[in-house]
Amino acid sequence: MKNTRRFGFTLIELLVVIAIIGILVGLVGAGLTSAISNGKSTKELNRLRQILFAWTIYSGQFDDQLLPGFLEKPIGQPGVQEAWNVHYKNKIGAELASDLCQTYTWRLAPYLDYNIDPFLGYRSDGQEKMDNSTYEPPFTPCNYPVSLMPLVAASGNAANGVGAALQPAFGYNAFYLGGWWEMISGAPKLRFGNDRYSQDATLGTARGRIVARTIGSINKPSDIIAFSASTFLNQRSETYSDFNEYFAGAPWVCPDRLGADLIWRFGGVDLNEANPSASLSPTDRALAFLNPIPAPKMQGDIGRLIVDKDQAIPFARYGRKVAIGMADGSCKATGITELNDIRYWAPHAESAVFTHGP
Repeated sequence: MKNTRRFGFTLIELLVVIAIIGILVGLVGAGLTSAISNGKSTKELNRLRQILFAWTIYSGQFDDQLLPGFLEKPIGQPGVQEAWNVHYKNKIGAELASDLCQTYTWRLAPYLDYNIDPFLGYRSDGQEKMDNSTYEPPFTPCNYPVSLMPLVAASGNAANGVGAALQPAFGYNAFYLGGWWEMISGAPKLRFGNDRYSQDATLGTARGRIVARTIGSINKPSDIIAFSASTFLNQRSETYSDFNEYFAGAPWVCPDRLGADLIWRFGGVDLNEANPSASLSPTDRALAFLNPIPAPKMQGDIGRLIVDKDQAIPFARYGRKVAIGMADGSCKATGITELNDIRYWAPHAESAVFTHGP
């Protein structure tokens, strides 16, 4: 009698098994990707909490005064730090160039015992000593303000720490908390310090009360952003989900508008389509400072981000949530579209149409 038993699998059975394995691998991969992203987001919020804690300690040491947001150092001239006769040092006691201390990082570093991780932990080289982190071409952001350009060209000791000064993971709400200090006619002057303001979008005669300079002057600390994950972008229009976690950080962060100036928004016509002559170069589009390995696309793209002015904006580094730290010390992750409300940024804004100007 002929033996009719089969040995092995038919082609169809093999294809079914391969398909099932493929589905299982896909499910495991998606779960692993989500777990990795959640882990990174948790680390991000932990780093932000450390910065907020240091920021609070600073105010406690200086009689409730907020850390100044920016201290301008004009090229080849004395800056705000020289006018105020203040000096900052690194962990080994060496005095830092005032160029490095225009932004908040080095001025806050002593309150974190110069721990590098809260500032540069998102970078693959973030564990190197803070006083030796250098600003090299692969990390160059696009067209920083002229006042910061000495940092880019710095050499020798002045170059140490420039990466930390210009590319921390979190930007400070520098325009509305502590203030953006500029040198005007040889003297420090607070930007927006004497602006007129209005709660109904029509400028009145009332002046001042734009910038909070003490913790006590923040009416609702739980509602005001002190720090946010950020990145510096030149004027552009891109799908927001095209950005990835490797974009360089920025030391300050802007709301969607400063006074009457629109900074960023969602929707509208692509800037390159509206003005082909303003087409952005591939270099400007490739802000990523590591080999750009795109993060997974966001599910349900939130739209095209339009940056109307070169500025530092809130940035969803992991997933589709922006890590923000509030003035009361709390942290959370939220969608960027929720941040285009001036009441999150300006301590004295009582309505969504709050505005100010000269």
